[in-house]
Amino acid sequence: MKISTLPFSLKFKRPFTLAHGVRTGTELAFVKIEQDGVVAYGEASLPPYREETLSSVEKWVDSKHDEVVEILNSSPFERRDEIPFSEEHTAASNALQTAMINWHVKHKGERLSDHFSPKDNDPYLSLTFTKDDIPILDEKLKLAQHFTHLKLKLTGDQDDFDFVEAVMKQSEQPICVDFNQAFRDREKAIASISELEKLSCTLIEQPLHEKDHEGHYWIKQRTAVPIIADESICTYADLKENHEAYSGVNIKLVKCGGIFQAEKLLGFDAGGNYMKLVGCMSESTLGVSTAALIAHQGQIADLDAPYLNSNDPFTGFEIKNKKIHLGELCVSPLSPLR
Repeated sequence: MKISTLPFSLKFKRPFTLAHGVRTGTELAFVKIEQDGVVAYGEASLPPYREETLSSVEKWVDSKHDEVVEILNSSPFERRDEIPFSEEHTAASNALQTAMINWHVKHKGERLSDHFSPKDNDPYLSLTFTKDDIPILDEKLKLAQHFTHLKLKLTGDQDDFDFVEAVMKQSEQPICVDFNQAFRDREKAIASISELEKLSCTLIEQPLHEKDHEGHYWIKQRTAVPIIADESICTYADLKENHEAYSGVNIKLVKCGGIFQAEKLLGFDAGGNYMKLVGCMSESTLGVSTAALIAHQGQIADLDAPYLNSNDPFTGFEIKNKKIHLGELCVSPLSPLR
């Protein structure tokens, strides 16, 4: 069995302005498993604010070769607790796990969806807007008609509400807001959130630094808008320890270590009306399609990354008429991964 790690530079259609800077793309690492004429992939997204790199993914994956071979001689679904996993290497863990289960189902002539709970509801769907989208707002809002919610990326700057107003003038769709850790001052954060509450904002994601659980709890006590953890809660251990500081969590396969770990987070009983989103990083159709298999287990699916990319190496994912449609996952004919 050959297991390799391939670098890929994912490019965005437009610059992406967040609280911590402007990005034009994201580095990815694809784990590739080849045996018996069957080829399968898994994906690790490596944004600059996270610690994992192409080198660390490759090194960790290489160290797990013999374990992978042994598990794939049987079934990774029957031995999910034995699949290599590391809380220090969640992106690599996700990429390897995804490649393993994709290889197994292709080798058996099965579908990946056969191994996950059947869909019994459709989650709300959010489409991301940044301030860079203002020049193409009409075009972006036309695409947004296929989604239920607009997710606005705010930066904690003075022009935040100019952006919000510009979007809301042209759309009656409900809005969510993601601050991406924009604030260090909780008083400034609650002042902004109070104004967003007046605009019937559906939820607020990650207003403070990822380690400031106490600050997030303080904000949560002062607003009716749900305060959602993103960077603050990555793994099941994080959720178990810090869930009370938040009203919900955005669960991402790259953050938690894979689809099996994500299901564990989705199954955690945090009590009350705790919101669970199934989201993605800057990823290709491969990563997003995998997360989409369990999206119905959450209230909101934040899985719009393929619509923000200009050189997606995979095909097989679509959001249309407010529903997720999964086709056959294929490597794009123009992809360098072929």
